[in-house]
Amino acid sequence: MNRGDIWLINLGGRIGNRTVVVLTRQNVLEYLNKVTVAEITTRGKGYPTEIYVGQKANLPKPSFVQADNVHTVSKKKLEKYLGTLDKDSMMEISRKVVLALELESCLY
Repeated sequence: MNRGDIWLINLGGRIGNRTVVVLTRQNVLEYLNKVTVAEITTRGKGYPTEIYVGQKANLPKPSFVQADNVHTVSKKKLEKYLGTLDKDSMMEISRKVVLALELESCLY
C-alpha cells in the first residue's frame, strides 16, 4: 500500500461502497493499522476543494477527488486496489486538503 493508491472501500452505513485515494504519508504506512483517505466521485460540484483526476489510475469514469470528504479507516476495509495516482495529482490533492482544513496559515 502506498500514498496515492486508489482503492475500493466499504465505508458502511449510508455511505456504502466508495472509491478513495490514500493520503497518509508514505514513511508511516507500514506501521499503522489505519490510513487517511479522501473520497472520489464521478460528479464534480465545482467546489474549490475538488481535484479533477479524470480516469487516471484505472478509474472507470472521469472522476474528482473530494478533499472535503476525508476519513481515517482500517486498512482491512480497503477491498480492491485499482491503481496509483501520479505525483503531480497528489501534489494538487495535498494543496486542496490544506485548503479544505484551513491550514494555510500554518504553512507560512
